[in-house]
Amino acid sequence: MPEKYDKELMKRAVAARQLIDDGEDPFRMLLQVVWPDHDWDESVMLARLTACPKCSGSVPGCRECGSTGLLTEERNKLLNIEALAKLSFERA
Repeated sequence: MPEKYDKELMKRAVAARQLIDDGEDPFRMLLQVVWPDHDWDESVMLARLTACPKCSGSVPGCRECGSTGLLTEERNKLLNIEALAKLSFERA
């Protein structure tokens, strides 16, 4: 019978939960569990930012940018695709 779970992933998840309990950032730990070989520090340095299309930093509690007024260009692209899909669905 084939294995249902990736055992290495599960081991990394257990280690991540322990590190979170010890005070590490939960989001960073999740990224490390799912993509263990990715250099997140380099990705952060290479990220290109753009203004938040929802609030430009003027709305407290913005769900898209956390009221920073900034998004990565990649996230902005995904938001535009989601908006286009929603508009197309509503018009159909």
